[in-house]
Amino acid sequence: MDAITIQNSDYDLWDAWLHKIYGATQQDNWFMPTDDVIATGVCMRVENGFFRVFPYENPALVPFEAAVRRLNPVVAVKIRDASVHAVMCRIKPDDICMYIDQETRIQILDSIEQLPDAEKDSCAAFIRNERALILWSYNLDQIIPLYKDFEEKLIKHIWRNRQNATPQRSSVAVNVIPAAADPLDGSTNDLTGKPEDETEAQMSEKAKEVLESRAQTKAPSKWWSWRLQPKDDALSDSEKAASSSSERKLILFGPFYAGCGAALALYFATSSIGVLLKEFALDGNYIRFALVATLPVIFCISVFFCLQLVGNLSLILGPVAQYHENSAYYSAVKPAPNPEVDNNLPHITIQMPVYKESLELTIAPSVFSVKKAMQTYARQGGTSAIFICDDGMQVLSEKDQQERRDFYANHNIGWVARPGHSSAPEGFKRAGKFKKASNMNYGLTLSMKLEKFLAQLIAEGAEDTADECLEDRAMKMAAEEVYAETDKRWKPLCANGKSTRIGEIILIIDSDTVVPEDCFRDAAREMYESPDLAIIQHESDVMQVAHHYFENGITHFTRRINRCISFGCANGEVAPFVGHNAFLRWSAMQDASFIDELDGKNKIWSEANVSEDFNMALRLLLNGYTLRWATYSDGGFKEGVSLTVVDELARWQKYAYGCNEIIFNPFIKWWRRGPISKELRGFVWSKAPIHYKIGMMSYMFSYYGIAAATIGSLVNYLLLGIGANIDQFYLHSFEIFLACVTVFTGVGNVGFTLLEYRLGHRSLLGAVFENVRWVPFFVFFFGGLSIHLSTAILAHMFSYNMTWGSTGKEVERSTFWIEVPRIWERFKLSFIICFLIIAMMIVFTTNVVPFEWQIPGYQFALVIPLALVVGCHLLLPIVLNPWLMIFSY
Repeated sequence: MDAITIQNSDYDLWDAWLHKIYGATQQDNWFMPTDDVIATGVCMRVENGFFRVFPYENPALVPFEAAVRRLNPVVAVKIRDASVHAVMCRIKPDDICMYIDQETRIQILDSIEQLPDAEKDSCAAFIRNERALILWSYNLDQIIPLYKDFEEKLIKHIWRNRQNATPQRSSVAVNVIPAAADPLDGSTNDLTGKPEDETEAQMSEKAKEVLESRAQTKAPSKWWSWRLQPKDDALSDSEKAASSSSERKLILFGPFYAGCGAALALYFATSSIGVLLKEFALDGNYIRFALVATLPVIFCISVFFCLQLVGNLSLILGPVAQYHENSAYYSAVKPAPNPEVDNNLPHITIQMPVYKESLELTIAPSVFSVKKAMQTYARQGGTSAIFICDDGMQVLSEKDQQERRDFYANHNIGWVARPGHSSAPEGFKRAGKFKKASNMNYGLTLSMKLEKFLAQLIAEGAEDTADECLEDRAMKMAAEEVYAETDKRWKPLCANGKSTRIGEIILIIDSDTVVPEDCFRDAAREMYESPDLAIIQHESDVMQVAHHYFENGITHFTRRINRCISFGCANGEVAPFVGHNAFLRWSAMQDASFIDELDGKNKIWSEANVSEDFNMALRLLLNGYTLRWATYSDGGFKEGVSLTVVDELARWQKYAYGCNEIIFNPFIKWWRRGPISKELRGFVWSKAPIHYKIGMMSYMFSYYGIAAATIGSLVNYLLLGIGANIDQFYLHSFEIFLACVTVFTGVGNVGFTLLEYRLGHRSLLGAVFENVRWVPFFVFFFGGLSIHLSTAILAHMFSYNMTWGSTGKEVERSTFWIEVPRIWERFKLSFIICFLIIAMMIVFTTNVVPFEWQIPGYQFALVIPLALVVGCHLLLPIVLNPWLMIFSY
């Protein structure tokens, strides 16, 4: 029901905001209409469904308030000043949009009544019959900056096109032709393009902008720096993109390095055969050749070590120019403008799976970041929507549920929520260990059913009603079908059918994410250029929230890993898919779907694997699609990292469990399916590139190398210490320890330091300091991983039900007295094992055991590896716990 805001002498905070916004946006509103029918003002939502308008008691603002209420932003302003009028008077009757600059497309509506059907994310619309501009925002603090931004753009737009409205001198060209055709028929050509011949003032303005950009990007040269900026200046970026997008060359450095690493691992594994042959020549004992059976294990464990050795040497001595160029699996340069794409931008869905994260501290900031990108994309001519798969909605309190519902409704977010997991035999089961895959599958299934019913409604000639659109009707029908499939026991919750529909491209993000403001159109262009491209995985920077030393250490490690992945993909390695901050082609995902053997349903994501992202990438590769790693966002994508050592250990346990899941079947299935999993057999014999197989398998085997540190050091201590004659085939733990220190700590840090320097990301001294200062942190971290990864691997082998929740996203302040019992509870198993090993080592130095079995402490080659492993496991939860080390009580 339409209403007039009545003035009340008792002003509140809403009135203060109304007056402030009105004063900031309407102060130049001197160009008023001659009649009283058209009025300008501010409309603000004070609570759900209730709006307040200023100026008060103005009947002419009733249509404005009614339209804004249906649009449902936080605040909207109606502006009708001289600049708006100057632009509107030049719009043709059939124009439906206008470009006020090359990146800002504004929709044109015939009347204020059409405002509820406007493109919501553009946050702006011209009203033809009133010659007015409506601006709106979903954030109260942003409306005044939004107005100032538009005011500046309108003035610049009028000034750029002033020759069309004023008499021209003979020396100034008057013909204005757009550089690119308008994407929509009937749009105003003389207002959207760039003049062929610009006036001196315009050229001076452009030259000033270029000089400013050069001054901002060019860094001073220093004697200790290689290069701190790209070799091509800003003027050649588009030309460079155009040339690089036309062809995608295949770089072969990665395959060459992988081949060298595999050959080196094979050499190390087989060189010990020579030792066996020499020993056989001396004693003629055939039994020792049984040790050859261990060679496959030795090769698998050593291949990651060898690849790291070759890779680190390539960082020091290999070429790096390819890091700045586009190639088959790597994008360093943004795709060039393409009118065919830019005029028909695809709909993009932002899919965000969430659980019990804080709405205020985690989900809302991520949504606001995405909304900025959606606004940019909308002004470029595209459409997008947020689709949240909410696993927390039906397990939270009623108050928290309602807060999420209101937030989703106020920000035009589509969402689906499934019932909570029940351990009862007949209860609802959320499939999977990590449950993210089944959460996304549930939402996508309902969305696909929505499309089916929507097509059915359209075929029947159904139309939107005043209270319900066709998409919402189709969504309700889809929800009822899902409900019926469960014998009407578990009904999904869902809302906003329009935003629940899946676009041609999906951006998958986590609940703690920041995205660049201009990234959607680049993804659309790149997908168009490469029809076989299924995933664009962006390199992510870190979004820090706690800023304590543990988060800082994991931040350094995450950035280092991402940089190495970027360099590997630039070398020609197949890009990985990490499960978030990635654009996926929806049609490719559907092509790679499969029928789940457990329930016979078509699935997009694998619910039987902890590493559903690797499973998706492999299925896409086997279906002929390409994966690509992109770095041109320059760290604009940000992700949260673990805030506690417990969360980080859980993450590594999940990875170890997932790798073992890919390689081995559980023991209980060996008698039927054998030890090697079907997935690994399929991967090995697939048509995937050989170097990709070597790289992925070396990565998976690395978890076994870390997990074996404790048991390997213990076996080495006992075998060599007891004094038995050990075959020379055996490699001592101390030798392995020295090799690992040399390659990972020594050559690894030197290589990455020089890579940072050679790429121009850091000065040489800055890179040295940054890498060296975190060495102690990683000694304790990686030294204390072994037992925890072993438990995860053994859990899968023995079919133990090991599950993980979502990683903590918010900072939880703690004290010394809270952390001490937590540490004992979480690390009880590793502490007991370590204390038993210490007791054993003490006993072996005493006369309790026979003299020939005694292991004195001066035998450093035996003691150091085991002591280091035990010490790191004991100190890991202590020295890497910020709340414990600051002794806050």
